[in-house]
Amino acid sequence: MINKIKNLLRNYYRNTYFLSFLLLKPKPNKNWGFNEYSNSHLKKEGKEYHKKFFCFEGRSILWELEKKILLDFIEYKKNNSHLDFAAGSGRIAILLREFFKVQYLLDISSSMLDGKEEKLKNSKIIIEDFRKTNSLSEKKFDLITAFRFFPNAEPVLRQKAMKFISDHIKDKGYIIFNNHKNFWSIPFLMSRLLFLSDGFGMTHKEIINLLKKNNLRLIEYYSTGLFTAKERSKIIPWKIIRILENLFFKIFKGKHKFGYNVIYIIGKNHD
Repeated sequence: MINKIKNLLRNYYRNTYFLSFLLLKPKPNKNWGFNEYSNSHLKKEGKEYHKKFFCFEGRSILWELEKKILLDFIEYKKNNSHLDFAAGSGRIAILLREFFKVQYLLDISSSMLDGKEEKLKNSKIIIEDFRKTNSLSEKKFDLITAFRFFPNAEPVLRQKAMKFISDHIKDKGYIIFNNHKNFWSIPFLMSRLLFLSDGFGMTHKEIINLLKKNNLRLIEYYSTGLFTAKERSKIIPWKIIRILENLFFKIFKGKHKFGYNVIYIIGKNHD
């Protein structure tokens, strides 16, 4: 018991920035400068990562809302080609595969996609660093998705990734990505006020600046995750959280910036 308490305290002090309640913008990720985000998933097992979207209650609730947003959006669109950028375990590609004649997955880690070959047998999987690949040099897509990438990536990597995506989207195509660490969301703000935050995150302003630099425009956004940023807990009444998240999404349609997970729908700027 004493060792458990010591570990809890050690982790708390290691992961908490006590002055985070004073921050007006996110702190840099503590891992930046030591380990580039692109390399962080090289040894991760995709099966275990994929399970979290079904076994972790908090993540599962948001995944259900993400699926609804994605499927509602593309249902009436003319779809031909899809690129899932930083595809990870392939959950987005698997969800959308039936809507596209051509589908590509791009990721730097082969282990993340282990075991998904059968479900993605009609998709083209490219295991390469997007900054070095020539496999997609001449290709442009109707839809590019990029989930759980941008807030984790270093600012320089964010810019390079968005430039790559902008270069590979068709003039009338769409980009859908998320910011699952919304700095000014209610859960992230509360964690800073309660001295439970590391000060990290990404703001809506940072997203907009990234779009402007790459000749892209915001079409619409949907905000989810109003009540907690926790993904699993034996204390939180997850059934109630699930009901409230779905109720508030139904009422407000996600048209606010108070949830910690914001899904952005982006297009080319034709002005």
